[in-house]
Amino acid sequence: MTELLSQAYSKGNGLFNCPKWMKVLTRDTEDALSIQQQGKTGGINIIDLANINSCSFIATQDLGRVLTDNSFEVAGRFDNSDIRGCNLMVL
Repeated sequence: MTELLSQAYSKGNGLFNCPKWMKVLTRDTEDALSIQQQGKTGGINIIDLANINSCSFIATQDLGRVLTDNSFEVAGRFDNSDIRGCNLMVL
């Protein structure tokens, strides 16, 4: 996520923590305007309030879920989504 100024940090086992100024939400995979409840798998949305004079918002093609302690888990990618970022190194 080079568009973001903030970073999420690994807790291990596929779980990540964000700083307080970064918010992760999941959206319904069939309705991009519907936000999922905590614990339900969906598309990952990230809001980064660290950007000065702007608010960086990214709707990724990653699948995951937000846990009750506000950590999040990345479970995979949407089917037929483009390969992006560090995934290019695998090829």
